[in-house]
Amino acid sequence: MAVNNFKIQILSRAKLEIDEAATYYESKSKGLGKIFYLEFKSYHKTLENIPFFEEKYNAVRTLPLKKFPYTIHFTVDENEKKVFVYAVTSNYQDPNTTRIKL
Repeated sequence: MAVNNFKIQILSRAKLEIDEAATYYESKSKGLGKIFYLEFKSYHKTLENIPFFEEKYNAVRTLPLKKFPYTIHFTVDENEKKVFVYAVTSNYQDPNTTRIKL
């Protein structure tokens, strides 16, 4: 199978959400924040290779994490071979406040 090698661009909102989640989990148990971050990084690698997950709204695709109740929200530019990560949201947040607007 050919590897597409998409370039990942994590926007500032998503970076902040990743840091906040890792900090939250680290406050709950030493090392848990690092585990959250490492899981996100493994999905980062997945998106580099095969970013064509389900479209939820408009052109925004979503990819839920397995170990933590968070979902990655992103778009794919096939021509530029780029993935733009807009948000990494908690599945417990109100969806009306986390909806990504393009």
